[in-house]
Amino acid sequence: MYNSQFELGPVALNVRNLVLQSLFYQQVLGLQDLSQSPNQVDLGVGQNPLVRLIQTEQEGNVNKSYGLFHLALVLPSREDFGTIFRHFIDNKIPLQGASDHGYSEAIYLADTEGNGIEIYRDLPQDTWDVRPDGRIIGKTEPMDAEAVYALGKKADAAYQMPAGSRMGHVHLSVQESTASSRFYQEVLAVEDKFSLPSASWLASGAYHHHLAVNEWGGKNLQMRTAGMPGLAYYTVIYHDAAAYQSMLERAQRQGLLPTITSQEVVFTDKDGITTRALLAAPGQS
Repeated sequence: MYNSQFELGPVALNVRNLVLQSLFYQQVLGLQDLSQSPNQVDLGVGQNPLVRLIQTEQEGNVNKSYGLFHLALVLPSREDFGTIFRHFIDNKIPLQGASDHGYSEAIYLADTEGNGIEIYRDLPQDTWDVRPDGRIIGKTEPMDAEAVYALGKKADAAYQMPAGSRMGHVHLSVQESTASSRFYQEVLAVEDKFSLPSASWLASGAYHHHLAVNEWGGKNLQMRTAGMPGLAYYTVIYHDAAAYQSMLERAQRQGLLPTITSQEVVFTDKDGITTRALLAAPGQS
C-alpha cells in the first residue's frame, strides 16, 4: 500500500529492572511474552516480536542521552485504538498526551524507566494532506477522546494488543536533526516528508514516516554507548535482496564500518544510535 522498501521490526531496550519492565509491556500494552532468558525478554503479538528488553547493570536516566524519543506501535483499526484507550483510562494508566496529527490519531505515554511510547492508528491514506512533491503535512491538535473511547470495547479479561499490530515508526533523539536527517536519507534511502529546523519526519515510499529525528533534548546530552539504559537498537527488515544490497553499499559509501553477516547489517550513527538491518528469508512475513 505504501510501496516502502522496508518495514520496521523490534525495538530493543536496555533496562535496569527486567521483571518490572516486562510486566509493564504485558499488563499495560498487552504484549505477549514470546521468549525469555535470564537477561532478555522478547514481547510481541502472535509470533511477531515488537519489543526486546535486555538487562543492563549500567545506571543512568534515559532522558540524559541521545537515543529513543519514542517507539510507536500502530494498531489495525480505530476500534482497536479505542479499546486500548479505554483500557488506559479505565485502569488509570498515566498518559502524556493524545493528538490528532491529520494522518494519525496518537496516544503518548512512557514505560517505568522513562522510554517514550506512542500508540496510534493511521487515518485513511486518501485523507492525508499530501502535497504534489510527496511531502505529507501533519498537524498536532487534540484527539477526539470521547469519540475514540466510545468506539472501544471494555475488556472482559486482561487486555491483549490485537493481531496485526506492528512497529509503525521510531522517533529518535539526536544532537543535530538536519545532519541526522541527511544521514538516514543517504543510508536508508528514506525521503523527508516534513521538516522543521529542529526535527524531520522520514519515510520509505508513501508512508507518513518510518523514522523521525529531533534535537529537542538539547546539544549536550550523552552519546549512546553499549549497555547504556534506553535504546539498544531498532530494526529495519527488507524483503527484497536488491534493496538490501543497495542499503549496504550506501552505508559503506558513507564511511561506516558496519558489522555484516549473510542476512544482517548493523551500523551506528554519530550519536551512538544503532540500526540493525535484516534481510527476511523468502516467504517470511
